[in-house]
Amino acid sequence: MSLTCKLLNGAFGLAGISFFAGCMPATDSPVTQPNILWIYLDDARADGIGCYGGQWANTPNIDRLADEGVMFSQAIIQNPVCVPSRKSMKTGYYAYEAGPVAMGRLPEVEGDYIDHSRMQLINESPNLLDAWTAIGVKPVNIGKVHAFHDHFDLRGDPPRLFNVFGNPTDYFVDKFGEDSEILNAERVFTKTHGWQIGGVLDIEPEATETWRLGDLALEMLDEFSGKDEPFFLRVSFHAPHVACYVPREYYVDPSLIDLPLPDEDELAGKPEFEKGPLKIYAEADLTREQIDLARGTYFGMMDMVDVQVGRILNALEETGLLDNTIIAFTSDQGFQLGERGLWKKRVFYEENVLVPFIIRYPATIPRRLRVDEQVEMIDFLPTLMEMSDLNVPSEIRGASLLPLINGDVKTWREACFSEIDHSQSMYEELRQGTGRRVMVRTKEWKMIFFMDNRVEDKDGALYNLVNDPGEKVNLYNLPEYVDVISYLENLAEEWTNGRNFAPGKI
Repeated sequence: MSLTCKLLNGAFGLAGISFFAGCMPATDSPVTQPNILWIYLDDARADGIGCYGGQWANTPNIDRLADEGVMFSQAIIQNPVCVPSRKSMKTGYYAYEAGPVAMGRLPEVEGDYIDHSRMQLINESPNLLDAWTAIGVKPVNIGKVHAFHDHFDLRGDPPRLFNVFGNPTDYFVDKFGEDSEILNAERVFTKTHGWQIGGVLDIEPEATETWRLGDLALEMLDEFSGKDEPFFLRVSFHAPHVACYVPREYYVDPSLIDLPLPDEDELAGKPEFEKGPLKIYAEADLTREQIDLARGTYFGMMDMVDVQVGRILNALEETGLLDNTIIAFTSDQGFQLGERGLWKKRVFYEENVLVPFIIRYPATIPRRLRVDEQVEMIDFLPTLMEMSDLNVPSEIRGASLLPLINGDVKTWREACFSEIDHSQSMYEELRQGTGRRVMVRTKEWKMIFFMDNRVEDKDGALYNLVNDPGEKVNLYNLPEYVDVISYLENLAEEWTNGRNFAPGKI
């Protein structure tokens, strides 16, 4: 055992958690450690990619990853905002266990569902990325970090041209001038908070931070190719997060985008929290032309990321690194594009909780495998750990997906869960009189409700995902579904009380 592993195991013993048997290889036999390339997007919904059904998507390089690897069609995130989602993925625990359960500030009254002593133990323990550090493969990050800085070797992030409100940064002014014609482009903003959600700019693609991050990725791969040792590289794109903009040549023709517009009859049956606070938070009040502009921009940003993926794959091939590199493609959560009158995130519709999740490593996993079982993103890093011949800690709630990939099990999770505590929000309209809102999702049903003693009205939504995949008809208040609601509430209670739903978990 290495000195690092000894020190880590000692720390876990003091904390009362035996975590890092996982810093050791799973076997004593010599192994060739694969490289890890983790391509991570911010706010990327699955239908921005062709292999996920986005007929308007031009993503041949990401589609290639799916063709040469395993694509999960039902990958569920554990929180619909950035930091909690990323932390769940990184620790293998749910947001209510590892914290935070939202992005913002402390609530006026805290929910009683949080176990502070357990949360402290989890946060004092190494996270899953530290397993690679313990064997001498320090994960490198380029691009967006968004917390957890100490667990990466940070190697840069291209400066942005605009902030989330579409205002030019100092970098933009230095490069183009404060009176640049670029700023005269037609752009689209949300109403309440003023986020830029669309814009077609007369700018060279090479000037965007997305392209410049691709440049940095190629530099890193060139550096790694000169070393006879494995690497772990995360290329963390800001796209398609706000501020949303694209060079004109990447704008997607809105006539190709088949997404619904708000329907008043449908909206009338939605939960009060959606019709009130969430509507205020996400309000845009856009014309059809503005909606089209925002949607064409968003999917154009996805297409531009795809070009960078192609550049990265070409570099791996040219440097001879491709065959021994596990490539993973993921996102932290999705994004609403005006469906149901909502924009951005913090909701549990499929566009927000379903994310792209692809793994390519033909040396040990199948090609052209589509997995339609629902999985959770806390299963992501445990899967990479087992593929890297590292033991997966038994204490975490996530589980390696290799048994599902290899066909050793036919079903995975009976239910998947996501949550957000709006009382912890940074937005005042979401904080008052609210609390922990939970989604429980099975293959047939999805239910969203306030699961919090601070909130008297559960204000629920119930959708049949088989008969109503667009989640249009809220069945929650219909008496014939009381047994379904009771079943789903019981699942949520068991989950909160620690039940694991993956095979092999207790």
